[in-house]
Amino acid sequence: MRRSPWLEKIFYLALFYFLLFEFLFSAAQSVGAVRLGLLLSTGIMLLYLLIGLLRWLGLVRQRPGTALSFFLSFISPPILADGLLQLIGGFIVLNRYRFRAPSPDSYQQRVRYGLPFEGVWWVANGGPEASTSHSWELVGQRYAYDFLITDESGKTHRGQGKQVEDYLAFGALVLAPADGVVVAVQNRHRDCPWPGTVDPLAWSILGNYVVIRHATGEFSLLAHLRQGSLKVRPGDCVRQGQVIGECGNSGHSTEPHLHFQVQDHPNFFLAASLPVRFCDWYRIRGDDRQAVSEGFPVRGDRVMNMENTSDPRHSNR
Repeated sequence: MRRSPWLEKIFYLALFYFLLFEFLFSAAQSVGAVRLGLLLSTGIMLLYLLIGLLRWLGLVRQRPGTALSFFLSFISPPILADGLLQLIGGFIVLNRYRFRAPSPDSYQQRVRYGLPFEGVWWVANGGPEASTSHSWELVGQRYAYDFLITDESGKTHRGQGKQVEDYLAFGALVLAPADGVVVAVQNRHRDCPWPGTVDPLAWSILGNYVVIRHATGEFSLLAHLRQGSLKVRPGDCVRQGQVIGECGNSGHSTEPHLHFQVQDHPNFFLAASLPVRFCDWYRIRGDDRQAVSEGFPVRGDRVMNMENTSDPRHSNR
């Protein structure tokens, strides 16, 4: 069940109205129209949360263990704080763009980006439209991607997948998507040892990450990296294709995968994700390779850079 982007915008407006007249200008509550507005804004926020609850209940029916771990993680104080920061930051971002966030039709990217890995990976989440988006309702992750590695049968792990080391993406090399300067890193978060669940002890939704500045207003974020694997520090200059770390299972992650996005600000919570097209890659369908000079991968695609044909299941170990 996907929340409407229109409901998202209304939710942010309702949240702003509620904070404004409940805390900053509480004396105005004596005006009947203001009181009515507070009732309406409260109702809209509750509706938004109800839709989120219904989505969670659907997950309970399909994967109860994962749903329970999501619940435990979301009542964790650090994750709650991150969620609140996303809400506040999302409103700030939308206000900055006058509620017209960047779109594939309007945004002109400044840099040519390559896929940030070697070999063939699967697009688990991501695309330029609401139907394929990573998180359309979150302006900070609207055009983000989740990349995993699968075998020929579509499985992401060996055997039963009970150990994080069983997952094909775990330890796979992560590459700089373009030339740039490293502006932020995190390398201390543990990799959740229980794949298939969200780590209830995580204290960051991103886990370990690297942020690279590529141009004015264009920063790449590569997250959920393996603890201790980062090869770069703030201030380092990197080249496209340079190894910056390894794929891991840190942060808010159900299994080892790479979260990637390009954003307009170095701070994840104050950034809008940007709809950038990857350059010079293959879309792989069966034995066929469709060359894409510039375009968006979408959920369900298997993709790889044109410049390498290695398989990370063998080359990255």
